[in-house]
Amino acid sequence: MKQYFVLLGILFSIFGSVQAQKKIDYGTTNCQLCNMVIKDNRFAAQAIDQDNQTLYFDAIECLLYYLNANNETDLKSIYVSDYANPGSLILATSVFYLKSNAIKSPMGANLSAFSSKEEAENFKTSEKDILFTWQQLNKAFKNKVVGTISHNHQNHFRPDSHAPIGVMGDHLHHKGGLMVSFRYMNMMMDGNKIGTDNIDDAAIFQEYMVAPQEMSMQMYMLGVMYAPTNRLTLSAMQNLIKNDMDLTAQMMMNGMTMQHDFSTNSSGFGDLKLNALYGLFSHNINSLHLNAGVSLPVGSIKERDDTPMMEDAKLPYAMQLGSGTFDLTAGATYKELYPSFSWGSQFLATIRTGKNTEEYRFGNHYQLNLWGAYRLFENVSLSGRALGTFIGDIEGADPQLNPMMVITADTENYGGEKIKLLGGVNVSFPQTSAFKNIRIGAEMGAPVYENYNGIQMNENLSFVIGLKYSIL
Repeated sequence: MKQYFVLLGILFSIFGSVQAQKKIDYGTTNCQLCNMVIKDNRFAAQAIDQDNQTLYFDAIECLLYYLNANNETDLKSIYVSDYANPGSLILATSVFYLKSNAIKSPMGANLSAFSSKEEAENFKTSEKDILFTWQQLNKAFKNKVVGTISHNHQNHFRPDSHAPIGVMGDHLHHKGGLMVSFRYMNMMMDGNKIGTDNIDDAAIFQEYMVAPQEMSMQMYMLGVMYAPTNRLTLSAMQNLIKNDMDLTAQMMMNGMTMQHDFSTNSSGFGDLKLNALYGLFSHNINSLHLNAGVSLPVGSIKERDDTPMMEDAKLPYAMQLGSGTFDLTAGATYKELYPSFSWGSQFLATIRTGKNTEEYRFGNHYQLNLWGAYRLFENVSLSGRALGTFIGDIEGADPQLNPMMVITADTENYGGEKIKLLGGVNVSFPQTSAFKNIRIGAEMGAPVYENYNGIQMNENLSFVIGLKYSIL
């Protein structure tokens, strides 16, 4: 009689496990951990929690990474794909696992599962191949003996896997990946410089009628990134700009020299930027991709405002919202990630093409970013960044602007060199939290070196704060 109860218990156990399993819709179901679409039925995994909710994983290593951050006791049952019988799910705790470089699993740990030790042995191709039981595999994973998810996936969740929030086009997405971002930037200027030296209003009034005092440029940036392939990520970014400038005019009234303070403003959409990132290589430590893009002249270059000298006056170049030209961008981004530290560099060149409808063209813009980040906590990193820029002269001139009126209307006062230092913080969220697809970043900095052509406003402080949300 006892044997019948044992047999009945086994049958109920088998029946219960079969009932607990749910079909994986390959090509449409997303991984619980990395959010990638599950496509390969040789490596997928599945788990049932205590609330009978089904969790899906595209690889054994994603399942292990999830379990490493959660308690296995919170799950009723765990299944993995039988590599020898694709599409068939077997209990994870009673099978054998093979780590072999000859079997490439989706996330790079090269793990496969087999229903028996004999089958696993048949797939070994090298003396370096290793067999594990479920308990041995968990221990090896926690001790990082078998490695974890590859650079593009596990590292993708690190707070420092992205560049500081002020750097654009710094990372690729996996195939089908879609991300929306929003950034707010504020740059403040105070006073004026000629070359590398400060210049006061009295010296400016010897050549110009108006001297700028302060300026703030606020920018709201909405971006979208989508990856049609693992190597190619496309992006679009649209800015909304608000410029405010305080100025002082020196005028002769009734034979007396008088000064008058006033302000000018401009606001609206900036130029639309379309970019493509193409990965050249991505390893466990380092990656390199190319940056290319075009800026479409959506932003206005005909902004006007009232001044003491003229109503509805054409605003100078610095107060316009766009370039008015189709601008091409090219460059490259290189990154390296270590256990608690990462660094990267990016060079971008923006080349202006032709002249705009107002008969001028801004100078070419070259910039070099170099940054490093330290993981303070698992999901928080601190960053430091150096930014060097070189901007060429304006070619041509807007015939509606009087270059003797204000320094910002004189094309001789544009272009130069600048080095900025910035500090920032990046926050990602655990992959088990409701906010796992969200990143938050903030950065603040100021120039340590400015060498301007002619007389230009002195940049004081800038900061940017942003949020990134991965939809797929």
